[in-house]
Amino acid sequence: MPDVAAERPRADAEQRTDGGGLIARTLRDRGVSTVFGLPGGAILPFLDASLDEDIRVIDTRHEGAAVLAAEGWALATGDTGVAAVTAGPGFANGLIGLVDAATWSVPLVMLAGRTSRNRQGRGAVADIDQLAIAAPIAKWAASCTDTGRIPRYVAEALHRARSGSPGAVYLEVDSHAMYGNAAPLDIGPVGYPPEAPRPAGDPADIGAAVAALAAAERPVIVVGSGGFWSRAGAEIARFADVAHIPVITASAARGVVPDSHPWCLGSLVHGGLAIPSADCVLVLGSAFNANVMYGGAPLFGTEQIIVQVDIAAERTGGNRAADVTVIGDIASVVRDLREAWGTTPPGRDEWLARARELAAASLSFWNRQVDDHEGEAMHAGAVAREVAAAVDKRFGGKATLVADGGDALAWALAYFGAELPGRLLTTTTALGTLGVGMPFALAAQAARPDEPVVLFTGDGSFGLSAMEVDTAVRHDLPVIVIVSNNAGWGDVRYEQDELFGTGRHIASNLPGVRYDRLAEALGGHGERIERLEDLRPALDEAIASGVCSVIDVPTDPTVVSELLRMVAQLGLM
Repeated sequence: MPDVAAERPRADAEQRTDGGGLIARTLRDRGVSTVFGLPGGAILPFLDASLDEDIRVIDTRHEGAAVLAAEGWALATGDTGVAAVTAGPGFANGLIGLVDAATWSVPLVMLAGRTSRNRQGRGAVADIDQLAIAAPIAKWAASCTDTGRIPRYVAEALHRARSGSPGAVYLEVDSHAMYGNAAPLDIGPVGYPPEAPRPAGDPADIGAAVAALAAAERPVIVVGSGGFWSRAGAEIARFADVAHIPVITASAARGVVPDSHPWCLGSLVHGGLAIPSADCVLVLGSAFNANVMYGGAPLFGTEQIIVQVDIAAERTGGNRAADVTVIGDIASVVRDLREAWGTTPPGRDEWLARARELAAASLSFWNRQVDDHEGEAMHAGAVAREVAAAVDKRFGGKATLVADGGDALAWALAYFGAELPGRLLTTTTALGTLGVGMPFALAAQAARPDEPVVLFTGDGSFGLSAMEVDTAVRHDLPVIVIVSNNAGWGDVRYEQDELFGTGRHIASNLPGVRYDRLAEALGGHGERIERLEDLRPALDEAIASGVCSVIDVPTDPTVVSELLRMVAQLGLM
C-alpha cells in the first residue's frame, strides 16, 4: 500500500477531488464507459471512484490481457480503449498491449500507477522508471505528479490517442497525485476538444487523384485501418458506386464496406488477387508494410499509378512512393473525390467481373486445400469454413468473429467474412501478436452484449490467455471459443521442418490439452467434437448455455496452409 494512503479523502462522490476521483470523472465526462484492468495499490482510488462515476471495470487475470482487451474495445467500436494497471510488475505485464496498439496505430490509453515520488530511486516496491520504458513505444507518454493537473493529463491522453493518426499513449500517475486531494482552485482547466478534428485534403491533390482514377482502365481501392478509424465506410461505398471501382478491405477496415456490397471484393486474401492486374490503386489509410508486401511484388507492380491517402503525412510513402499523395481524413477526402467526380469511363463493369473471377479463383484454391485432405483428423480449414458458414446462417453479419494464431489464423482469414465494421478482429498487426483472441473477444462481447462473439483460435495462442475464460464467466460475457487443437505450434513446426529437417521439433509440441474441461473447471461450458458434422450442434449447445463456452476440436497436426508457406518464402517476417 502506498505510504500516502492516509491522505485519501473521504468526500462525497460528487465532491471527490482525490486523484482517483478526478481520473474517473474526466474519463466519464469524455465518454469512456468501460475500463479494463487489474487491481493494485497504486490505482485503488481510481477503481473505487469508478463506482461513483458508473464506469464499468472489467478485471482480467493478467495485465497483458487487460491492455489487449482495451485495444480490442477500440477495434470493435472505433472508440478509444482504456486500460488501468498498477505500478511495477502491473505496468510491465501490460506492455504487450501498448506495443501492439502502437504498432497498429490503435487509439488506446494505458493508465498506470507509479511509486510515489518521494520513494522513487530508493528501492521501493514496484519502483521502476516506467516512463523511460514506455516513451519509445507510445505515441505520447507523460507522468503526472500533481493531483490538480490530473484532469488536464487524462483529457490530453484521450485527445492524443485519437487525433491525427491514432495511436497508443501512456499516462502514469504517481501515488502522491493518485491519493492526494486537490483544492478546487488547484484543478487545472481542460482545453482539448471532445472529438478529434478531421482535416480536409488539399483541393489540388484531390483533383490529381480524381484525374488518375478517371484515366485508369482497371482501378482498385484498398482500404486500410485508417478507413475504419475515420468511420469512412459509407463514403467509400458511395464513391465505389459512383466511380465503379472495386474495393478491397484489410486489417481493421474489414467490413467498413460490406463484403456483400456490389463493388466489394472482400479481403486481401481473395480480393487482393486483383491488385497485380490493376493499373491504378487508391490506398486509403494503409502504410506500405508487410501486410501489403511493402507495396511491391508480387502484390503491386512497378508500372501502377499509386494514389495514397492518409491523415498523417509521416505515414505516406516509405517502402513505396506514391504518384499522388493526399493528406487528410479518409472520410473527408473520399467525399471530396466523389463530389469532384465526373463521367465514369466505360469498361468498369467488365473489370469488376474479371476481379471477381480472380477472387473466386483464390477461394477455390483454399477450398481445394481443404477438400483434398485425406488425413483422419479434421482439417483446420474445414473447421474454420464450417464455423463461418454456421455463424453466417444463424446470425448473418450481426456477429463478431475473432481469429487468433498462426495457421489457424490463416484459415480464418480465408473463410471469415465481414458485413459490418468492427466485427472481424484478428491477429493481423504488423507485429503479429499471438494471444489476442480472448482479450479481443471479451472486449467485443462487452461492447455488444446482444450480439454473439465467436473466437477461432489455435491451441498455442489460446494458451497465452486461456485463463480469461474465468474473466468471461465472472463478467457474464458468453464468448464462444473454438480451439483448433493440433497439439502444438503448427507454424513453428513447419519452419523447423524446413530449416533443420523433418521431426526436429524443439519447444513446438504441446500435450493436446482438453480445453473443454478447462472451461468447465472455470465455470464455463465445454464441448469436445471429433467429427465435423458435430460442430453445429456443439455451437447450438454453446449458445444455449448462456456462458462462456470452449469447443475443443482436435485437428490434423500435419496441415499447413499455403499462405503460411508463402509468408515464409517471401520473407515477410
